Amino acid sequence: MIILFGGFISKLRINCMSVARDIMSKKLVTLDSTVSAAEVAKIMDKNNVSCIVLTKDDKSQGIVTERDLLSKVIVPNKKSSEIMAREIMTSPITSVSSQTPVDEVAQKMIDKKIRRVIVIDNGQPLGIITVTDFVKHLNTILLDSENPKAELYQNLIDDYERWNN
Repeated sequence: MIILFGGFISKLRINCMSVARDIMSKKLVTLDSTVSAAEVAKIMDKNNVSCIVLTKDDKSQGIVTERDLLSKVIVPNKKSSEIMAREIMTSPITSVSSQTPVDEVAQKMIDKKIRRVIVIDNGQPLGIITVTDFVKHLNTILLDSENPKAELYQNLIDDYERWNN
């Protein structure tokens, strides 16, 4: 349903129909899957990111997260320069298209118990959606008093605060 008012599509409807492209971060760092775990850690630190997408022939192969480095390199006390990134990557990557509705992205993340999804179109990674991106999106909705979801989300926050007091 599209609401028309004076020839313009309602701002209200546009906000309710957010898609992955609207909330994704375009800062997506990729590396060839043949690099070492040490190189992945250095690039993550240099770029201030929590994950890197590994590619082969410009196609996404897997993802290495801070948790992967911690649980598969640091805790087992392995030498990061001797481990290939592809050995510690999570694969397959959980991805969505740029036109996937935000509600579906959130449900996918909840169902798979993950904190990030890669936005891919035609096999090419375009960006990433993290839990932080959802917090920013939620904040935008809460600040927009015309959005019908704002009251719902505010009520949920109020209930949460009441339960924890």
